[in-house]
Amino acid sequence: MVTTPVRGWLRDPIKRLLFEVGAGYYARKLATGPEADLRREFLQSLQLPVSGNGHGTISVLDVGCGPGHVARALARCGYDVTAVDRSRSLLRIARRLATRERTSVRFHLSPVEKLPFPDSSFDYCYATGVVYWVEHLAATLSEMVRVTRPSGLVASLDPHASMSVTKIVAYAREKRLSARDTRKLIAWATSAQCNRRFEEGHLRRVLTDAGLQSLTLEQRFGGMVWFWKGTVPSRA
Repeated sequence: MVTTPVRGWLRDPIKRLLFEVGAGYYARKLATGPEADLRREFLQSLQLPVSGNGHGTISVLDVGCGPGHVARALARCGYDVTAVDRSRSLLRIARRLATRERTSVRFHLSPVEKLPFPDSSFDYCYATGVVYWVEHLAATLSEMVRVTRPSGLVASLDPHASMSVTKIVAYAREKRLSARDTRKLIAWATSAQCNRRFEEGHLRRVLTDAGLQSLTLEQRFGGMVWFWKGTVPSRA
């Protein structure tokens, strides 16, 4: 199973254009349906402590926040949320939705491989469907580790090596998903096939190389998606 990007496909300038032009579609795509449900499941899997319940204010960074659906959900639960994305169009949508809901999230325009924060700025750092897509994998993971405090958690959800259009279609039929939701998932599988899908050994290596410890890797969504997380070690 191929786990690295297809050469010549979806290079960085093309990706930038896709998200600027398709920001509205992407925001709607993630707002409802199986991908939205999966992100809620991902947040539950992190088992974050209740912010303000004897833990003080818990700071969280959303890397590649897109339209900010997950960031806003955490902010509504009382977490101190910062979010970054490199798409101006998606950030406009994210800010508009946060203002409409009166939800407090700090949004920043930034590439994910060069985050504009000091070391150890956050208690938790996560990405949802971003790491598999980035051009600079090692730099992105290293930055996520750098801005997270020692003993803090870095986590993400990404495609497993088994994700494919064929398997997604079979999954959608089994779950009796609507045609609309099936099309959304096919778009995700197509993106994964053209970018990255992770087999376990590869994923463990890149996370360990980034400096994470105590790794937990779980297969979800019919085995086609990784929920992974790791702890930032103490720094000398």
